[in-house]
Amino acid sequence: MLITVSGFSQNLMDDSRTDIILSDGTPVTLFKAHSFEEPSDIYYYLPVNLHVASRDGNPEISLLFFGDEGVRGAILHFLLTWGLSPAQEKEAGNILRMETNDTAFMAGPVLVEAAQVSFQITGDDPVVSMMNERMTQSSRAPVIPGMKLAASFRFSAEEADYISAIINDSGKTIDGRMSMIFLYRTLEREGYMLKPADHEWILGMTLDNLFQNLKGQ
Repeated sequence: MLITVSGFSQNLMDDSRTDIILSDGTPVTLFKAHSFEEPSDIYYYLPVNLHVASRDGNPEISLLFFGDEGVRGAILHFLLTWGLSPAQEKEAGNILRMETNDTAFMAGPVLVEAAQVSFQITGDDPVVSMMNERMTQSSRAPVIPGMKLAASFRFSAEEADYISAIINDSGKTIDGRMSMIFLYRTLEREGYMLKPADHEWILGMTLDNLFQNLKGQ
């Protein structure tokens, strides 16, 4: 017997999870899609490779220091995106076939939804609490690779000086992390039955990675 979810077309098998690692160290998690007619060799990958978006080869991040009539501060704005590059996707498909079978095919990303709270900044570093307190804008986590999440922050003069010191200190390590949170669904086996199961997927990157993009600007 099969229990499926109306409108959910991928029908991912929970017990067919495959984890691979690309040559650049990027981990990729895939699930095989269940077929009602014949064995399926179609796989989909969960959100991966969170990074600062770029345009014309330039990272879409800016830090503007201002001083107007005695008021000083800074505004930080950046765009985040996720997804495999064409080269990464090709490599992932090749590794998938080597680790499963010659007919395995990676068809694209898993259909995901953004969690109710889909963007978080966590960690013990003072920068984390400062960014959470000074966030002025944050859009929801994008559910399609290549789409972008926008985040903006406005810092006081003292906070701007602290941010500047971080950027100029090559030995500074920030104990913090930014995460996008998604929901996805698989079919789990229960005896001879399949039942839908909901899961949470957290995709993250370090704040060190974020601020690295500001060096030299």
